Amino acid sequence: MSGPHKKQLAVVRRLRVPTADAGWAELHEFAGTYDASFFVSSSMGQVAALAYRPVFQAVDAGTLGGELGVDLLRAALWFQARSDTMSGAADFSGPEVERFYRTVCAELHARTGGWVGEQS
Repeated sequence: MSGPHKKQLAVVRRLRVPTADAGWAELHEFAGTYDASFFVSSSMGQVAALAYRPVFQAVDAGTLGGELGVDLLRAALWFQARSDTMSGAADFSGPEVERFYRTVCAELHARTGGWVGEQS
């Protein structure tokens, strides 16, 4: 029989949520730190239906609130960043996209104290 095993501590790397006034590159980079295809669904249609559209609509209507959880907010950001990457964007593609990034990051910052666990 072997001796007692040491407990292994789980190490969670924390990521700083950018403030709403951060530049596009910082917001875009943060959005890519969450993999919605792993944590939400491997179907992009499902990610869009469950996270992106509801969050985008809430931001557009000015009603982003607690009913959409942190994971859905991060999944929506990831979906937008993926779309931006695929289109070759190097900056916000329009005022609605800029408002989306900034509003979601501001909400995440407020809910999490500015820090989230790395989940990419």
